[in-house]
Order: sequence, then structure tokens, then C-alpha cells
Amino acid sequence: MAFTERHCRICGCTELQACRGGCSWIDKDICSSCGEAASHAAPVVMGQRLLIAGKAIKLSRTETLVMQTLISASDRLVEIGTLHAAMYPDSKPPSRESNVLQVLVSRVRRKLAAEGFQHAIETIRLRGYRFVMPQGGAA
Repeated sequence: MAFTERHCRICGCTELQACRGGCSWIDKDICSSCGEAASHAAPVVMGQRLLIAGKAIKLSRTETLVMQTLISASDRLVEIGTLHAAMYPDSKPPSRESNVLQVLVSRVRRKLAAEGFQHAIETIRLRGYRFVMPQGGAA
């Protein structure tokens, strides 16, 4: 019988790779590190996944950068320029007239809404965005 290595469905680590703090398995497809993060009330970005209220939402690389920035601001406004800087750390960000950020936020909102978090990202007109996680879990 061939050995089939398990993969964590959240971070992608395997039994032969150790994730932060080493790996044990709390479920057939979730390592202990991801299981612990997913159980916290506060949202966490791990790899290219947003762990929120026990759910894992897959994000693109750029979506991940924006969500890390929004979550780290914890209910405060994040200016458009700050989000552009997170999206383009090594190059010149697009002009404020560009809708790249709006399109990206729209994609993330759709992913959040599909998991029951319809109002997790607020738009502050002409200024930026705010990630809001209400008490009790679902946004």
C-alpha cells in the first residue's frame, strides 16, 4: 500500500513539512496551526487564506496584501494610498483615478458575502476602506 501524504487544506503544509510551531493534525485535512487560528474570533490571514469565524476563504496574492492591511487596522480607516502601497510595494501605484483597488475590494466582498459576511468591508467615500467585524462573528 502506497503512502499518501496529508495536505492541510488551509496552509498547504504536509506531514513531512513543519508549519510554524510544528505540525500535528486536528482533522484529516487541517493542521494544528491552522485549526488554532481558525478557531479565534478575530480574522487571521495565513498564506493566501483568510480565516474568519472558522471558515477559510481563498484569496489572490494582491487580495491577501489588502486584507492583511485592512485587518491590521482593526476597525480604523485605511487610506487609499496605504492600500495602493500594500498592493505595489516595489513599484509606483496607480493613480487615484484608477479603479484597480475598487475592483479588488469588490472581488473580496463577493468572497466574504458567499461565506455570510456581507458587510465586512465599508467604503469611506473618496478616502479608503475599513474592515468591520461585529460582535458575534458574522459581519
